[in-house]
Formats: sequence, structure tokens, C-alpha cells
Amino acid sequence: MSEQTELVLAAAPASAAEARAFLREHATLDGMRHAEADLLVTELIANAIEHSPETDEVVVGLSQDRERGLTVSVTHPHPQPLEGTVQGVGFMLLERLTRGWGHEHDGGKLTVWFVLRTPGSTTIAADVEDGELFERMADDPAAYSDELVRRHGDLAASIARRYRGKGVDEDDLLQVANMALLKAIQRYDPSIGTIRPYAAATISGELKRLLRDKGWSVRVPRSLQERSLAVSKTAEELAQRLNRPPEASEIAEQLDLTEDEVMEAIDARQAYASSSIDKPAESTGVTLLERLEDDDVHLLLADDRVVVEEAIRELPERQQRILALRFNEDLTQTEIAEELGISQMHVSRLLASALASLKKSIGKDGEAI
Repeated sequence: MSEQTELVLAAAPASAAEARAFLREHATLDGMRHAEADLLVTELIANAIEHSPETDEVVVGLSQDRERGLTVSVTHPHPQPLEGTVQGVGFMLLERLTRGWGHEHDGGKLTVWFVLRTPGSTTIAADVEDGELFERMADDPAAYSDELVRRHGDLAASIARRYRGKGVDEDDLLQVANMALLKAIQRYDPSIGTIRPYAAATISGELKRLLRDKGWSVRVPRSLQERSLAVSKTAEELAQRLNRPPEASEIAEQLDLTEDEVMEAIDARQAYASSSIDKPAESTGVTLLERLEDDDVHLLLADDRVVVEEAIRELPERQQRILALRFNEDLTQTEIAEELGISQMHVSRLLASALASLKKSIGKDGEAI
């Protein structure tokens, strides 16, 4: 027996977080399956918004039983069946991560559903290299993705910890980091280098996006933007009429809203007011960046250090030693040669080779990819 549960959401990027919370509350899954469900439902909601711009709402449904597993569906108005419609990366992930998926179009509504794979029975030896796991991904994507996430989960947790105390719940940080790790594994191309630097850059990018979306310059859903504008305009009109700032209850009565809806709109309006950390204060002329403590400045660069450190660990031991002597201890090439008992020309070649390898691992021109 299975029981169908549904959640109706506004067609807005912020609704993906509500859908993920809905899945965590109602679905019985292990950590890996939850990460897959979160990633897939996020991609499907993004597709609904991108390819049906007039959509006002999406419906997320789920049912679960022992035999079939967890079935998740995303339904939204759409003028035509899925065939012939350009879709995003979400459908590639559906093929790779799920036991099965499908779609149907009925009454002007498109439903895309998927059934999560259960962990396979594949036994993976600890001495199997990452590169071999990626080569075997086509045979059992779920099993080998699980093993790669298990091996590199410490990286996701480490980077997530660096963003604590910035206004986002720690569990949300870790969940987004794990989703980004899974996404990096699914999109990984061995030609760009080893997985950890690439995954670190992907995880950092997703966490930065999360903080940006939940910070002062948050992207507010369209319906809330419109309500915020209406509340602001009504407040000005009432202030002129009453010769005083209106109460929230008065604005609510005028617009046929609840007081909570009015307060939410006011908060959203305030969220537009952001300020650059490079803008000098009017009273002192000192920027916010200049007022940050040294530790805070280092935190701004923490994710970049993770990427570089992971890439350095992949170098031969001698090249790691040369980099440490050159950039940590500030020795000249001649001094390094004396320290290691080799020629200065040999040091120069090894140093150049190490730097070239680092650039290849973390992206073109040294930019984190």
C-alpha cells in the first residue's frame, strides 16, 4: 500500500527549498537518496519555471511503498507534451540517478515523475581508485555515486563549516554542500583534473549562491514582490490620509490581506536594501571591508584555499616541498637548491611543472572552475 501526499507551491526559485523540506518530512530515505531526491526535485522545479514562464504554481507529489520505492512527481501547467520541448540538465540526471522516470500530459498539465533507485548490491573494494569508479558508473550509477560521495563527503562537510554563522542553518549548508558534491560527481570530466578540486569549486559556488539568495540581496518571488509594492503604495496613501504612519492591521484591511502577509511584504521590501562592503561610510569614510578583522578577511578566501590545497596534495612530494619552501618560507630558487641538494635549474623546472599542474587542476589561468 502507498499513500499519495502533495504540496502546492508558487512557481518561484525559493519554492525548491520548500519542496526539499517536504521530502525530508514525508519520505523515508537514507542520506544519499535524500540528496538525490533534493537535487532532482530542484531541477524539475527550475525546468517548470524556465519552460513555462506563465506558470503560477507547481504541485509536488510523493508516494512510497516497499516494492516500488519512492515516487516523486512535479506537475505544472504546460501547453504541450514533453516531446519537442527543450529541457535542461534535470532530465539527464533523471536518467542517471533514478530506477525509472516518465512524463504525461493531460488537460494542459505536464507531470514528470521519477522513482529513486535503491542502493545496489555491488561490493566496492577500498583500494579501487576514483578513476576506475567513474569508468564503472555506466554499469551501476547509484552504487558508484554512493561510494564517491562517501569517499569525498568530508570535503563537503569541511567547506560547509566555513560558511557557518552567516545567517543560514548549518543543516541547510551541509545539505546544499552534499547536493553540490553529487552534482559535481555526475558532471565530472576526467580531462579537467582530479575530482576533489573540481568538487570543491562546485560546492563553494553552490554555497555562495545559497548565501546570496538568502542574504540582503535575496531574489524575492514575483508574487511577494507585487504584494510588497502594493503594501508600500498603500502605506504612503494611508499616511497622507491619517497624518501618521499606518498600522499593519490598517494596511491589511485596505488590501484584504492578513497582518502576517503585510509584515512579510514589509520584510521583503527591506531585503532590497543592500550595501557594498567597498562603499565608505558617510560619517567615517571607512569601508566595511576595512573594518573586518583579519580572521574575517581570511574567511572570504577560505574556499579558494580549499581548492588550491586539494590540488597541491595531488602533486608529487618533491614538488609539494618546493612550493612550500618558495611560497611559505620565501626561499629563493638557489636557496631551495641548496636545501634539497639539486641544481638551481632543476628547481626551476620542477617549480614551473608544479605551477602548470596546479593551473590545469583548478582551471584556466588559475581561476577556480
